[in-house]
Amino acid sequence: MNPQDDRKHQLGVGARLKEPPSDRLIAAFASELEYADTLFEGLSYADLAHVVAMIESGVVPDAAGRLLLRELVQMHRAGLASLTLESRWGDLYNNRDSELQRRLGTTAGWLHAGRARREALTVGWLISVRDACRALVRDGVALVQTLSSIARSHTRSLMPDFTYLQHAHPTTLGHYLLGFAYPVLRDVERLLFELHFLNRCPAGSGSTNGSRLPLDRKRLCELLGFAEVTVHTRDAMWQTDLPIHLMALLVSLATSAERLAEELIIWSTAEFGFVELADRHCRTSVIMPQKKNPYALAFIRGKARELTGHLVSVITTNQTPSGQLDNRNTAYKQVPEGISTVRSILNLLGEVLSHARFDVERLASQAGRGFTAATDLVDLLVQHAGIDPRTAHEIVGAVAAQSPDADLSNPTADWTQSLRSVFARTTGQRLPLDVEYVAEQLTPMSIIETRKGIGGCSPAQLADMCAALEERARQILAELDRGEAACQFPDRLWSAVEKLLSVEEEKPG
Repeated sequence: MNPQDDRKHQLGVGARLKEPPSDRLIAAFASELEYADTLFEGLSYADLAHVVAMIESGVVPDAAGRLLLRELVQMHRAGLASLTLESRWGDLYNNRDSELQRRLGTTAGWLHAGRARREALTVGWLISVRDACRALVRDGVALVQTLSSIARSHTRSLMPDFTYLQHAHPTTLGHYLLGFAYPVLRDVERLLFELHFLNRCPAGSGSTNGSRLPLDRKRLCELLGFAEVTVHTRDAMWQTDLPIHLMALLVSLATSAERLAEELIIWSTAEFGFVELADRHCRTSVIMPQKKNPYALAFIRGKARELTGHLVSVITTNQTPSGQLDNRNTAYKQVPEGISTVRSILNLLGEVLSHARFDVERLASQAGRGFTAATDLVDLLVQHAGIDPRTAHEIVGAVAAQSPDADLSNPTADWTQSLRSVFARTTGQRLPLDVEYVAEQLTPMSIIETRKGIGGCSPAQLADMCAALEERARQILAELDRGEAACQFPDRLWSAVEKLLSVEEEKPG
């Protein structure tokens, strides 16, 4: 039989199906090729491991197995660009199969023994996503390290903290920035946890209930660099929780980056003037030549919001009866692309931060404005004037209403008279505190120095947090290195391939 002619059977035409797919259905198949570049390498490894396992277990005739294995090696070496992808054959799996039929004729059919198409694609997807998630963990760690490094250099750089974009308390730039490192680190830790589930191998599952063929699932797991086997064969094929959890994590990571980017956009306005981005991270206007637009930050914001829509797509396409096509099609595309997007977001944000210029003088000049010492004034009244917190809150609130722009570190300002008057009117007593002492306690730096509790903004606490973050970052990287070294992937697979082919060849990439 001519191998070229035999390709008509690729989609079951002439067997179960009496006619080929319609042109409109073929157009629909094209969507399955959109993620071919993401799946190609992982799917290639899945095919190689499957053939190795079949040869070792005697499932495939030795000569046919070695011939098939040799062609798969050549296809892997040549890469995706060497394949002419045609939607009439369907997805990447079927296009690879079509090419193998062209080269090998019926020998290519052995690749399907004991394995569903979705198993091969799922293994390829897991390999791709597993490796990409490891890289994403490293990128997240790098951003945490960048934030920590910048924070270390600004332990005494005063600024006003904000709630509702209104001045709230005096703080430091270092403490503010470090507040964005912790959510990134938490999501990195969650990714490490998810990697345990991604690192389970579904290969050798058959279709849903296992396989009659004596395929060694532990051997396949070993060849593909997974830590353990996914036990239940039906569950191995339809794990809808994995893409949902991963997409949710990606959205969370992107949101942490987006929140900081959003605030830096506001900070870069003339109204705030707290930060200036490097020219390399900005674009100018076509019509307004004076503009220096913070494009990098706007890009981060836009991509983060895009991901939210992709999360909804992944969730909804998995909300079906089990064992459905659309459970996988969306995830095959959106999860790997989402990982790539978040990696670009995190790396770009780290670069922006490393080259941005914070106006520490302007920040410091705003640290005491807007009655930012009000909470500390309340605490001083509670500690030294013998009144309860609610009453102290009412007194300070009334003073703030009368002198909203007062500098509480200036003992000669009008606010001191307002404080005496409101205190006397509210309590029926004279203010028992010296206003000069109060003003001395209410300078921004004096307030910062009092925040000595765990996680506070005092320089000592900030230094401790930076050290702890940096140590955890080192531990995470070491854990990743150990895991990658232990799996010996793809080296172990190539060794098995070369042994079976009995030819000393340079390992393909």
